[in-house]
Amino acid sequence: MAKIEASDPPQRQVAKTHRDYWRDRLERHCYTHDGKLVEVNEWSIRIQYLGRRKSFALGTNNKDVAAVKARDIYLTIVAKGWDAAEASFNPEMVVRKDDPTLGDFLHAVEQKSELKPKTFRNYAGYFRRIVADIFGIDEGKARYAYRDGSRANWLEKVDAVKLSAITPDHITDWKVKYIKNASSNPLDRQSAVRSANSYVRCARSLFSKKWLSRLDMRLPDPLPFHGVKVEKNRAPRYNSTIDAKTLFEDARKELSKKDRAAYLVFLLALGAGLRKAEIDGLEWGHVNVDKAVIFVEPTEFRGLKNEESAAAVEIDPELANEFSVCRRGSKSRFVIQSDAPLRSGLDRQYYRAEAVFTRLYAWLRSKGVKAAKPLHTLRKEFGSIINSHYGLYAAIRRYATQTSRQRAATIRITNVGSRSHLVKY
Repeated sequence: MAKIEASDPPQRQVAKTHRDYWRDRLERHCYTHDGKLVEVNEWSIRIQYLGRRKSFALGTNNKDVAAVKARDIYLTIVAKGWDAAEASFNPEMVVRKDDPTLGDFLHAVEQKSELKPKTFRNYAGYFRRIVADIFGIDEGKARYAYRDGSRANWLEKVDAVKLSAITPDHITDWKVKYIKNASSNPLDRQSAVRSANSYVRCARSLFSKKWLSRLDMRLPDPLPFHGVKVEKNRAPRYNSTIDAKTLFEDARKELSKKDRAAYLVFLLALGAGLRKAEIDGLEWGHVNVDKAVIFVEPTEFRGLKNEESAAAVEIDPELANEFSVCRRGSKSRFVIQSDAPLRSGLDRQYYRAEAVFTRLYAWLRSKGVKAAKPLHTLRKEFGSIINSHYGLYAAIRRYATQTSRQRAATIRITNVGSRSHLVKY
């Protein structure tokens, strides 16, 4: 232990009432202009007190003057409260009549960003849900009532909220409350955590730096999601409860002739691991039965989840033979025949074969597949089958990203030594 000399002055922490305390905590804000990071000359200070945190522009580049002003702001907050301090020292950040509303912000992002229409609609919906909960704009199921005008009224109220009134503290409090409102059941709580994180993550994406600099409006400081923590989601481990061989045999007996469309959906999900949207838009021209390959690519009626989703998917020869049999006599350009109209350019998810999916869901549930998304369960089972036959590494490569499917098929053939069936039917 170091010896303390009598002449050494005592080490004391500087109090918050002293300017030197604030002098060490001054900062300069930055913003993006023409793609470049620009630093503001004037000093600012962030003050936290009683669970709230705000930023104040101090209006000077003199550090000593700025420190004195920061101290005065803090003392005003302690003595008179946040509202009085903001009105006196940060009047430009008090909610004003000319502040952009949530609706103004969303409209600007929709015009200036490269978000796909469907993606923007989803993100905006998440943000509106959070804001509605924060400010108590709850009118039962109004946000789902498209026909009687209730949703329009609900949207008008939510979009009228000033963007500057939505603070990081509000977002954090919403997240905590959302999770606490879940039941004490550990599974329900885990689900609530995942949902809350998903809401925040998606809504926060609206504030991407990519397009914030393009918006011609006065944005609040800090932004609504500044500093809001989002835990990384850990996907729940899939434990197979399906006897794939028995399920396939039942599908061949019960669906192949009575409901061929549902049977094809079943084959594409369990045997090729395709997503619902990929199955819905798959055309016969994308299926090469001679080479046992399915081409997943965008069309005029269906986009892909991302660029990496495009791939040539190798399937088992027996599965290719099933498609060859089902193709005979088909009068539709699509693998899944449906009488529903074709629609393109929608800002929401639309499945032309939704009726077919619904019939398959009912059949799967009658076979014991009780998951909320039975088709996705088949896709998970597809990954599980690969894992059990060819190892975890191959499963990750083939199941996690569509582009790795072809490489996984090569791994399968090379390692096994012969073209064994993916599932021994």
